[in-house]
Amino acid sequence: MSKAVCPTASPIKNAPMPSVLVVDDEPAMLEMFRDIVTSDVACKLHVAKSMAEARKVLTRQSIDVMVADVMLPDGDGMDLLADLKLTSPNAGVVFMTGKPSVEQTMYAMRHGALDYLPKPFSADQIRTHVKDAIQRQQIAARNERRLTKLKTAVRELNKARRTVSQKVDLLCNDLVNAYGEVSTQMQTLRVQESFRRTVEQSHDLEQLLCHAMDWLLKEAGYCNIAIWLSGQEDNRFELGAYMKYTLVGEKKVTAALQKALVQPTVQEGFLHLSDSELAHMLSPADKKLIPAQTVMSASCTYLGESLAVVAMLRDGKCPFKDEDVAMFRAIATVFATQLASAVHGGSDERANDESSEAENPSADDVSDTPWADENTDKKPKNRKPKDQSDADWWKRGEPPPF
Repeated sequence: MSKAVCPTASPIKNAPMPSVLVVDDEPAMLEMFRDIVTSDVACKLHVAKSMAEARKVLTRQSIDVMVADVMLPDGDGMDLLADLKLTSPNAGVVFMTGKPSVEQTMYAMRHGALDYLPKPFSADQIRTHVKDAIQRQQIAARNERRLTKLKTAVRELNKARRTVSQKVDLLCNDLVNAYGEVSTQMQTLRVQESFRRTVEQSHDLEQLLCHAMDWLLKEAGYCNIAIWLSGQEDNRFELGAYMKYTLVGEKKVTAALQKALVQPTVQEGFLHLSDSELAHMLSPADKKLIPAQTVMSASCTYLGESLAVVAMLRDGKCPFKDEDVAMFRAIATVFATQLASAVHGGSDERANDESSEAENPSADDVSDTPWADENTDKKPKNRKPKDQSDADWWKRGEPPPF
């Protein structure tokens, strides 16, 4: 009984020379295979007379096609299938038998046999079956290699996809962070511009302080605000303005705040303290004057010099938010710039006034000039020197005029 054989196809190009194992206990059958297969089929032929010899060949040699008799002296040739699959899983198998049966044929096919060849058979049948088995094995081996390459390519693609996905995630995170930073910077600029528009309308130092405190209250809500201005002496600050919300502006209170906050703020640049943190900086007596207050304080620095320290305080149960801290940090430099502008602007105006008086002396100053009439009875009037503007009281260390 024989399975129908497909027409013999042409050998696959660049395929390695196949190895064929013939297992049969009849010497004449082995000789016929030697003559026919080696002359008509390009392959390496190995022969075995028993299952033991066949197993020895399988352990030392990769086999592409095995042609084995079912009835061998030391066992059933079909048992060689298991040994063949261990060493050459893609090998093709053709079984031969002198007593074919349907059961044997079905068993052989279910266990991977390519063909089932009944004895006796002709030389053409041997040639055709062997060539066909080699061809199918080569096709199967080629497909297996392609499948292996495809699996490898898929694994590499998956690795590349994961790498690209990770890079895209990192890029997206960078873009999100960059957008957040730009948004924060834009918000800082909006806050600074809003504060600048408010305080630059001030005509003198008093208005500047009042406008600054009003703007802070609108942005951060009700709180106590204290502004200390630097004096002419190093590290000396005087209270320039105080706005009461819950803490009265008594001298004992403002002095306690100045002692606790001014110098640490100048050193650190910015402080944000909870009520317990502020309490650690106060003496027992001062804690009674300033109970449970959370505070923000900023040093307003211009060209390396701290011109003012601004502090905002309110009840610790209503702490300042992160946006309040960001706002307060943002306006500190703007406030310092406006303070410097107010001081320098006043100095420029006084210099202009003095220059005008030198060119056009008034009647009050005639007696002081070298060409004044000795007999004149006019005397200079008592008036405040030109270089003592009310707006400069804080630079001279004087008490505030308001």
